[in-house]
Amino acid sequence: MSSRKRVAVIGAGISGLSAAYYLASEAQQQGLDVAIDLMEKSDRLGGVIRTERSDGFLFEWGPENFVPFKPEAVRLARELGLGDELIGSNDEVRQTYVVHDGRIHPLPDGMAFLAPVRVRPFWATTLLSTPGKLRAMLEPVIPRSRGELTVRSFLERRLGRELTARVAEPLVSAIYGGDVNKLSIASALPDTFRIEQKYGSLWNGLRRQKSGSGKLPFFMTLRSGMETLVDGLLRALPENVSVHTAVRHSQLEHRGATFRLKNGRATYTYESVILCVPAPAAAQFLSSISPISAAELADIHYTSTSLIYLGYKRSEFDHPLRGFGFVTPENESQVLDACTWVSTKFDGRSPETSVLLRCAVHDGRRPRTFPRDEQLAEQAHNEVRRLLSVSCQPSFFRVSHLGQSMPQMTLGHSRKLREISHEIQRHPGLFVTGPFYHGVGIPDCIRSARQTVTKVIEYLKG
Repeated sequence: MSSRKRVAVIGAGISGLSAAYYLASEAQQQGLDVAIDLMEKSDRLGGVIRTERSDGFLFEWGPENFVPFKPEAVRLARELGLGDELIGSNDEVRQTYVVHDGRIHPLPDGMAFLAPVRVRPFWATTLLSTPGKLRAMLEPVIPRSRGELTVRSFLERRLGRELTARVAEPLVSAIYGGDVNKLSIASALPDTFRIEQKYGSLWNGLRRQKSGSGKLPFFMTLRSGMETLVDGLLRALPENVSVHTAVRHSQLEHRGATFRLKNGRATYTYESVILCVPAPAAAQFLSSISPISAAELADIHYTSTSLIYLGYKRSEFDHPLRGFGFVTPENESQVLDACTWVSTKFDGRSPETSVLLRCAVHDGRRPRTFPRDEQLAEQAHNEVRRLLSVSCQPSFFRVSHLGQSMPQMTLGHSRKLREISHEIQRHPGLFVTGPFYHGVGIPDCIRSARQTVTKVIEYLKG
């Protein structure tokens, strides 16, 4: 009888690709004979990661970068031979702006992410009132939080309403495209919550973290685009990994020590299955074998994002664009939630004679009715023109929509995950991972996939 184990990895976004890669690598190191089927329902791999290159411009239609202080993405890129592709952001001009009263203001100096850590530069900001600054500087004496709080409740308690509304809320919403009144601080911003719980205050914790962060760039990406990471993973997959696209599975069954996947009239049998798909899709797979898990997964909601790229002739663009872009608080009546100054943030994203901006519109903070692409691009340009005081017209625009792409880790999310994990354990050999589990960033997805693979290897060896 053959000792070969068959494993299905369902979903070929960054989580599924990483899981297949690490599973093949770990199995080889452990001396396990494993055949892996990596299956994707669409006709392309990489999930939301998609790079387009045209006429010297580089467009990212999904994540455009990652943070290197979480080392998983950098480590994987180097392991794949992509070390020369890694580039850092142009931090010598790193400045984020916030829209307030219809104008852009620089984010206060002396802050580390959401909280002030240096008094003198923070006090110099004109974005906050004197009472707002004083309230924020009381943060070190606020007791630790207790119980589960929303992001807004947590931040208002620690930093005050003004700093939360004008600074913290738009920064968090730019990451999640969601509503800080619903997001859970412990699930959506676990590092921030852990710092507060460990050190008693964000001020103390972030100062220590900042002092030990070294000289890493604030953001990193790949010179040829984020999809280079997808291509690198595909090239690195060994022969025992079979890649299948446009796969339509109708049902997952668990019988004895095996799982059965039905695809039309065909049925495939596996010793283990790793679900690396969005929560609603995972719910459909588990509806018959684990209805409790399926119900919890179906209750994880997602938001959508529209991305608008605007290109301008540099000679006609009046603003110097010394910074990375701006974010917009929810109380500002603006169309755009965020705008990245792509041609400043990273080198090689546009010709030297051009300016490239990436604008984002989310539906998570307030109800949205997205107009036609031409109208959306016109609205984006009008807002850029008003906020940056430019008079020229864009030489081109590109629009793309990411429907239901960002999981919302709302209050009760950690309880959902505990319930899902508990129910999944009733089906040895079944594993679930993805952005809704341990974070939406590229490094988070890679780390979660690798941790899942460790459990799969232990199961297969047992």
